[in-house]
Amino acid sequence: MNEFQESQKNKLRYEYLKKRDKLEPFLRYTYSNMILSNIKKMKEYRDSKIVMFYLSYGSEVITDMMINEVLLDGKEVVVPVIQNPGDGIMTAVKINKLEDCIEKVYGIRQPDFDENDVVSRKEIDLIFVPGIVFDINGYRIGYGKGYYDRWLKGTDISKRTGIAFEVQLIEKIPKGKYDLPVGKILTESRVIEIIKN
Repeated sequence: MNEFQESQKNKLRYEYLKKRDKLEPFLRYTYSNMILSNIKKMKEYRDSKIVMFYLSYGSEVITDMMINEVLLDGKEVVVPVIQNPGDGIMTAVKINKLEDCIEKVYGIRQPDFDENDVVSRKEIDLIFVPGIVFDINGYRIGYGKGYYDRWLKGTDISKRTGIAFEVQLIEKIPKGKYDLPVGKILTESRVIEIIKN
């Protein structure tokens, strides 16, 4: 990615983070519940056994109620774990309850790393991907550390679903050769199918 594209990304990152931060906590909670409702309607969700969520941070779509609901549905939940900040490596680890996750790297909650709880990419049926801004082609801008793009490499696009508030959507974002799109985006008001089933 060239310097111009990178500066465009940084500008969008700043602009859309501010937009997301401006959402009232009550609205974030309400919209997150509406996104959960859209998740429950997904065939991919109903057919899944192992689902990956991120643990929400700051003004992100709130995933706590989603994780609790998925566990109640009898599915396995995995979340990202970063052991060594800066090495760019993320691991998917199974959790049994949210209370096992505490603030660690970058202030983001995660469980203690246990080799026995590691789940490989190919075993995960559905991956919910965070982002600061998404475009309607499924590309996203995150916090810029690259953990998700590295980890998602080799996963099927049909398993990758972005979850975001409507205020986080844009027509097009600059993309680099390592950026991976999601196959679907869920917001509080719609489902955007990037790949047609």
